[in-house]
Amino acid sequence: MKVSDFIDYFIHPNYYSDLNLLRKARLFIRACFLTSLFSHTYVWLSVYFEYEKGVELMVFNVVGFCLLPFLSKTRLPITFLGNIYVLLGAVAVFVLTYFSGGLWSAIYPWIVSIPVLAILVVNRLSGLAWGGISYLVMQWFGMMALEGKELPVEYNPEMRTAWFASILPGLLLMVLFIAYVFETIQRKALQELEEKNVMLNQQKETIGMQSTDLQKHVEEKEYIIRILAHDLKGPLNNISGLVAILAEEKDPELRRKYEEMISQSANKSQDLINRVLEMELTDQKNLKMDGVEVRLKEVLESVVSHMEMSAHKKEIAIKLGVNTDQDLIHGDGIYLPLIFENLISNAIKFSESKTEINIEINVTDTHAQVIVKDQGPGISKNEQLNLFKKFTKLSARPTDGESSSGLGLSLVKRYAELLNGRVWYEGDVGKGSIFGVEFPVIDT
Repeated sequence: MKVSDFIDYFIHPNYYSDLNLLRKARLFIRACFLTSLFSHTYVWLSVYFEYEKGVELMVFNVVGFCLLPFLSKTRLPITFLGNIYVLLGAVAVFVLTYFSGGLWSAIYPWIVSIPVLAILVVNRLSGLAWGGISYLVMQWFGMMALEGKELPVEYNPEMRTAWFASILPGLLLMVLFIAYVFETIQRKALQELEEKNVMLNQQKETIGMQSTDLQKHVEEKEYIIRILAHDLKGPLNNISGLVAILAEEKDPELRRKYEEMISQSANKSQDLINRVLEMELTDQKNLKMDGVEVRLKEVLESVVSHMEMSAHKKEIAIKLGVNTDQDLIHGDGIYLPLIFENLISNAIKFSESKTEINIEINVTDTHAQVIVKDQGPGISKNEQLNLFKKFTKLSARPTDGESSSGLGLSLVKRYAELLNGRVWYEGDVGKGSIFGVEFPVIDT
């Protein structure tokens, strides 16, 4: 059995709820057994020096200090038990001093150890109390010596020198023992504190990382919501506008056309919601692209058709020019149209009434380019540096009070890159804006 297990056997379970009380209880039990062992040696010294009261008191101490730990298995407060421990030692020292010459006894200096043990085993308050008691007792022995009163010497006086030579060094051993115990306890306490600090720092780091991850997660959620809100704005505006036109339209053929356009916008909105929800369930960085073969001309014609109502309100003409039919690329039914919707929508927002937006499709051997030109205010060199970053808002404002989230161009860049394309800007302040986007063409 380990010493620590043996010590813990005497501790009441209640002490485990408070680490400070548990430490005090363990120290009390150790002190009891070690003091009992120490007293045992003085039993034999008392026998050797024919000090009968010393034998009786030391035997009493040996037994008493061995029995005290059993009281710690009860609900008695550890401070009360600690003071009983000090009381046993104090009675023995006071009585032995009295019957071995008082002030002139080799045991007299041992009175100093009483308050020291009280501080170590109990607490500072007990140490002060026992210090006061010990001080008064020492003063009492001193006064009797000054008055010439001789106290009994019940050990063999012929062995006086041997008595002093044996008893006084024991005080040194006791002081060393107390210092050793105190240093050991302090070292263990500091060790535990250091371990707890290390654990606390690790927990702080873990909490910090969790907090960072949580903040990142929250930001990602917010970003997804912003994407959904931004990209749904176009289809919903189309539905709203078409419903208004449909209510006034009498021609059955046109009504069927508008109904079909409303259905397309609704389906597009639903597909977009499903894509965004799928992105949220996995990782918002990994958008799923269909990678289907599409013709840029067909996509642009559909987008322009849906955007014409917004342009018509501001009397803006959208002109689409296609110089080739080699415009087959790997696109996506949801995100490719969103690229052009964002570019054309921005052109409409920032253009004055009665202006033009020109869209061109140019094809090289390897890439198909879509160029969107407007007659708006243009963008300054400084603002161009942050043009495709999230939530960037330009100094130029929409000309008819339209809303602008600062998210559209960052989504254009993101969607284009996910389709292996790229986007760029040309133009300057006062000369309109030119946005270009290109994708690899499919060899036919």
